[in-house]
This record gives sequence, structure tokens and C-alpha cells, in this order.
Amino acid sequence: MIVNKWNHIIQYQQAGAYVFMALPNQKHNGVAGGYHNSFNNGDELQAWLTQHPEYRNGNVGIDLSKSNLVIVDIDKHKHNGLKSIGAWFKAHDINPETIQDTYVERTATGGLHAFYLIPNGQSKPKNVINVINGVDVLSETAITVAPTVIDNEAYRAVTAFETIQQAPEWVYKLSEYQNKSTPSNQRTSRYSNVARWLMVKNGFDEGQRNDQAMSLAGYLLTIDMDPQSTLDILEMANDKSIVPLSHEELHRTYKSAYKREYNKRVRMNQYGR
Repeated sequence: MIVNKWNHIIQYQQAGAYVFMALPNQKHNGVAGGYHNSFNNGDELQAWLTQHPEYRNGNVGIDLSKSNLVIVDIDKHKHNGLKSIGAWFKAHDINPETIQDTYVERTATGGLHAFYLIPNGQSKPKNVINVINGVDVLSETAITVAPTVIDNEAYRAVTAFETIQQAPEWVYKLSEYQNKSTPSNQRTSRYSNVARWLMVKNGFDEGQRNDQAMSLAGYLLTIDMDPQSTLDILEMANDKSIVPLSHEELHRTYKSAYKREYNKRVRMNQYGR
């Protein structure tokens, strides 16, 4: 394994992280167990790599479900997450420069990952996707980290690893935040259309895979995507997931979404709606 890569792994593990390996140019671990093939000990990781040498020169990730870390993920590619979190900071009277006080990495698509430590015995912030537009709080899933390379674009450190801070109160507050701007009598979808297209780009999140696959399939069928193309897109998104659904489970989810959309259209035709 490249020395620079191993140096990164050791610093993560020394901070309490459980590191897993992905294949080159990938974000997921394809061995049974997925990203839970993670280790806080360098010797144990090396032993695993001896059994799976195809991962030796692969990418690096952290299993947050085991680690005493939380990541604030700020998207700068499809969403302007920096603008969103800047507005949130201003609304809550928090200095926006606070995000620079900890260890931060830039992702392959130009986003930012801000790393925070969770002291032993302290609860983690909730894992929330898109808590505000373009911003996730990640504590129970997997995250790709430096020096990972995707499509020739590398994850890289923005600040020194030694600057990593304990999670401040605002991270917990952000994870509990609920936007109250939508009237209570207005029905909203669990996932926005932008979030659904990001599933196509980035894959499904573990813990939400079935829900997200169902939501994406229903959306595509609603906009009159033909059934085969809908299934093809679902399979493409699933393949990009850190822990993909099985082929059988994905097809069951697709069939359920198709049946639901079919029945909805039958009811609309019956009642002229």
C-alpha cells in the first residue's frame, strides 16, 4: 500500500475511527458486510487486506457507525450547501468561520467534510440527510475520505488533521433542526426531486436504501419514464451505493413502486382526477 495512504489511515485510526477499504475509483466495499469490514487497528486492517489483495491499492473510507466521529457534509456540486449553512449560522447567531476551526477535507466533487470528535460516553448527533439544502449530518453511515480518488479527482485535506475538534453544540442543534417554513397543512414528499437525482449520481444511503429506491422509482414512473428505463436507472443508482441492495430486493422494491403507481392511475381515471 502507498505510504501516504497508510499515513492517512493511521491518523484516522488513532483518532478513534474504524477504517474500511473500497476498490480503486469506488466508494463501497463489495465484500459481505460492506463498509462494516472496518478496523480501528492497523494490523487487523493489514490482515484483512492480505485476504482481499484487490483492495490494497483502493480507496479509503470510515465506518461512522463504529467510530467516535460525526461529519458535517457540505455539498458544493449540485447544491450550494455553503450558502445554506451560512444562512443557518446567521439565523442562529453562530460565527460562520467556525467551520474552519476543525479538520476539513475537500471532496472529489468540490464539497466539504468537516470532522468532529465525540468524547467517550457522549451521544452522537442524529444522522440526517439534507437537514438543510445541501448539508448532511453523518454519524451512522459510511464516508469516503482522503486520499481517495474518484474519476481522477482526489479527496484532500483543507486544514491540518491536528485541528480536529470535539463536536460543538451547534452540530447537535443542526441535526435536530426542522425547517418550519412549510405550512403544516401542506403535504411534502420525503425526498425532493433534486435529492432523487442525487441518488442517481451518488447511490442510496444505508438505512434508507429501500425508501430511497421506492421514492426514486415512483418519481421516475410519475414523470412517465418507461418501466425498463426506470429499472435501469435504479440499478445504476444501486451500483453506486456504498452498501447496495441485493438484486432481488431492488427488483421487489421496483415492482412495489410500479404497482403503487399503476393503482394510483387507475383511481385517478375512475374519479376523473
